[in-house]
Amino acid sequence: MLDNTVLEVVIGLTFIYLLYSLLGTLLQEIVATNIGLRARLLQYAIRRMLNDQTRKKDKIAIIKKHGVPEPTLLSEAFYGHPLIKYLASDGWWPLQKIPAYISKETFSKVMVDLLRGCELQPGDVYNALITKSLNDGKIAWTDHSFICTQTLSYLKSLWIDAQGDVVKFKMLLEQWFEEMMERTTGWYKKCTQLVLLVIGVGMAAVFNIDTVKIVKKLEHSPKLRAQVVAQANDYAKAHPQVADGQTPAASQKVRDSLYNQAAEVVKGDGDVAKVNELLGLGWDNKDNTDGTTWLGWLLTALAISLGAPFWFDLLNKLMKLRSSTATKKDDTQTKAGEIPATQRVG
Repeated sequence: MLDNTVLEVVIGLTFIYLLYSLLGTLLQEIVATNIGLRARLLQYAIRRMLNDQTRKKDKIAIIKKHGVPEPTLLSEAFYGHPLIKYLASDGWWPLQKIPAYISKETFSKVMVDLLRGCELQPGDVYNALITKSLNDGKIAWTDHSFICTQTLSYLKSLWIDAQGDVVKFKMLLEQWFEEMMERTTGWYKKCTQLVLLVIGVGMAAVFNIDTVKIVKKLEHSPKLRAQVVAQANDYAKAHPQVADGQTPAASQKVRDSLYNQAAEVVKGDGDVAKVNELLGLGWDNKDNTDGTTWLGWLLTALAISLGAPFWFDLLNKLMKLRSSTATKKDDTQTKAGEIPATQRVG
């Protein structure tokens, strides 16, 4: 069975990591929003889907094949479509002028629009126009817009699988887009984890959060350990469990919950201030300014880089483990003829 002291030290450390991870997550979201990280990765994913190589190499290949001076790639025509342009915000940063999120329905509609062209009337059948665009290797939406060889082959295969049915073709395009977005989600998590690591290093240095010293303080001070565990228990009860959402809607729900918790944390009377006071974190406390180690800072930064959802989930599991351990201990004492500590008077 896990020693009670060790469990409480782990709970206290997890709670501290959670609080600072909330701050780090908030800062990471601010950075990601202002540099257009989601928009950048989405644009990169679209280019991976609709281009064969880099834009420069693809344009050189098209110039050699079709003999046009300045060709437009399919990905460029995609982002030039009015629907995509109107999804972007009006921020000052260039990457804020492209959308950070595109639905699968929007992707399929824009792709069909590009292939069929805009010279249509209501009620017109445009299956033949899509077939012509795929056979010619260029889109009908704008002049001198060409489809790269490998992308063209894949679009043809989807059109064949759909048997020339536009509705089925859209479904296959949406499936293709969803598969690519799953990979993009993985790329985004890796990028945000790197940003969190950098933020974690900065936070560890600014607040002097030394993991090694925190463990020593919690280990050698039962009173301090009990206070921090009590804070962690109150926090876990006050906040619903947060899971790391995979779908856009779930991810938005997670972000909103984390924002709300982070807003509470940054208040002057929040949990961070209380824990810092208990542990003497920061540079003002004399006991915490001597012998500062880079190892302690690095461990803190690595912990913060795991993100708030990870530590929140771990804290809930540890609190349940502590509760079950205490219950088993009381049951054992009762069987031995002792009165449980929770029922003793005086």
